[in-house]
Amino acid sequence: MQLVDIPIDQLVPAPYNPRIELKPGMAEYERLKRSLTEFELVQPIVWNRRTGYVVGGHQRLSILKARGDAIAPCVIVDLDPAREKALNVTLNNERVGGDWEPDKLIDVLADLEELPDFDATLTGFSADELDELLMIPQTDPPVEEPSTESDTVTAELTIPIERWERIRPEIDRVVATHSLELHVRMPNSSEA
Repeated sequence: MQLVDIPIDQLVPAPYNPRIELKPGMAEYERLKRSLTEFELVQPIVWNRRTGYVVGGHQRLSILKARGDAIAPCVIVDLDPAREKALNVTLNNERVGGDWEPDKLIDVLADLEELPDFDATLTGFSADELDELLMIPQTDPPVEEPSTESDTVTAELTIPIERWERIRPEIDRVVATHSLELHVRMPNSSEA
């Protein structure tokens, strides 16, 4: 692997990059900007010598440009255009990286949250997301209008027990995001 510092004004973003471009003010942009401020650039930009395009790190490059950095460390690859595009998608494909191991993630976040002088939002999760993941109750629960059967939709999901722990964080996120009511019935148990 070749690692070289390249002037930022010579790094050309790939015009085909399928990722949504983050802009200042967007939560994701601000989180990444904070990460770069706190930890610096720990994942170099990936640059293709053959085409001159950035293959990976477009969002990081955007933030480096905005803050006035002159150079960026880059991993140099030498790929034909088809392989370059495949690498671009692979580097940005969350299915390639895998999912969180929910119990381990919660353990790590809980450890960080308990540290007296540490800001656990450095993980990239917002304070609300941390509360949700760690199941910390809100201090002031939202006041909701009572609903009636006529103005609600009841949906039932059937999930194989072996997939429940993997899917549960996603369901919890949807429930919290949309202030939904959820009833879970586990095998050989009453409604929870």
